[in-house]
Amino acid sequence: MRKLTIVVTCTDRKSALPTRDTLARTLPIGSLSDRSDIWRTRLAAAVDTRPLSALYKGESWSQLTRLKTVARSAGFTSRLLVASAGLGLRDVTSSGPAYGATFTRRQPDSVAQTSADSQSWWRDRVNDPHALSPARELRGRVLLVLSANYASALDADLTALAGRGSDCLLVGGVRDIDGIPRIASDKRLRSHLGGTTTSLNIRTAIAWMERLDGSNLHSQPLQSAWHSWASTVLQPERYDRKPMSDEQVLAYVDEARMSDPGISRTRALRMLRGSNFACEQQRFAQLFARGVSR
Repeated sequence: MRKLTIVVTCTDRKSALPTRDTLARTLPIGSLSDRSDIWRTRLAAAVDTRPLSALYKGESWSQLTRLKTVARSAGFTSRLLVASAGLGLRDVTSSGPAYGATFTRRQPDSVAQTSADSQSWWRDRVNDPHALSPARELRGRVLLVLSANYASALDADLTALAGRGSDCLLVGGVRDIDGIPRIASDKRLRSHLGGTTTSLNIRTAIAWMERLDGSNLHSQPLQSAWHSWASTVLQPERYDRKPMSDEQVLAYVDEARMSDPGISRTRALRMLRGSNFACEQQRFAQLFARGVSR
């Protein structure tokens, strides 16, 4: 069996609630470097930890078992690494605390609001407890399944990987990098691949791996065959969501918070819309706040 390193984006859903100290929103105002140091100290002091394989939840995370199974069928023995704004680059067999930290901007637990600051924050994560070095781990055969914000944070590591001439493939990402073949995320495939938008990159990677026709992760014939296939199944996203009364939205908020007490307003709205219901963002924010306070 050939060795394959799979790198995926972490998820905002966790199997435990973060403490106040493991929420990025509670970091004091200051320089990015100072905030990063404080964050590292807090991680080192955390006592309630669990294997990352059991910490992360959500639809995209649930698809990873299938991805590893497909990779094995293609002749690979895979190792799964997670790129996390809170923990750095980690093996899923390692342990960590529940936390709230993300490279997605304009979120309560965003660690940075610019690409440059995201990249600086990520570079410093190599010094965190149990974090791995991207320079050492991103070698050989590597499949990267990354959201746009996380690929932006890892840009220097991706560029370095491209320079090594490795057999690698980027699914998702934010830009084309010479030396790394890329399959961009395309929402028009969602009607065929299924699932929500958050799992689209993982599902795309699975569909690609199911079509491997050789020893490498990418080939020009496979790329051509992929585009030919995709052209036959692409469907524009159509939104025909059902309107909801205030009472229905509040009931939905109650149910969502019961299932996930730490759910963010943004995620709750995304899930609501993913269930084919409509609610304007500002109205939902007001109703979510009412639901939380009552």
